[in-house]
Amino acid sequence: GLFSYGAHRKEVRINQVTLAGGLLVTEKEVQEESLGFLKGSYFFLFPKNNAFLYPRNALEKDLMEKFKRIETIKIYLDGWDKMVVEITERKPVAIWCSDSTENSLATTTEGVIVVSSERCYFIDLYSTIFAEAPDFSGDAYFKYYGLVENPNPIGAKYIASSTQFTEINNFIEAVKKLSIKPLYLKAKGEDEFSLVLYGGGEIYFDVRKSLSLAFDNLQSLLKTPEVSIKKTGYLPVDYIDLRYGNKLF
Repeated sequence: GLFSYGAHRKEVRINQVTLAGGLLVTEKEVQEESLGFLKGSYFFLFPKNNAFLYPRNALEKDLMEKFKRIETIKIYLDGWDKMVVEITERKPVAIWCSDSTENSLATTTEGVIVVSSERCYFIDLYSTIFAEAPDFSGDAYFKYYGLVENPNPIGAKYIASSTQFTEINNFIEAVKKLSIKPLYLKAKGEDEFSLVLYGGGEIYFDVRKSLSLAFDNLQSLLKTPEVSIKKTGYLPVDYIDLRYGNKLF
């Protein structure tokens, strides 16, 4: 009884939450979620927001689940009534877009325009889709299509292996240095992809094979006059298939 009475003392109960390191995740959101999570008691005797009894690990897990933008989290006390939530946020490296073919029509003073219904989401370095991207993101981030079928993809991975995702990103960046302009990437299967280029050409590749070798082969191929890059910036081919080792089609 004495222990329960002491545990309910205001001086040792968490009633303040501050956020450190957040930018897109706001302090108000973290405060509301944290204080709400700490409501209630153990066995109707000991309050969950007691500084000595609060479920720190469970709260960290809850916040990570609630706010997918959080990459790392650390919770500690500043005194007995104030809790600090220190986080780092995920950094977007690309965006994944729903492969929607449905468009709607909108009427403006200038006439009727076609409005795409696709929705796009940020992807971090580890292939995790973690937040919806605003419409004004434009071409600031490279676009990925396919693989993810969940209507609410936040929390899902574009590709299971973060190492393969990094290799794909590196391959695309290397291709850009060849004066080719990739527009977006679409999945042809679980391991096969098509890099769609400005001008309509495509580059097929397979992540089960070495992408560094695929790039070396592509670089060598582009030195031949028949498929050299035109001054307009596009390739004079429908596709280049890099999925069969040194045999290029």
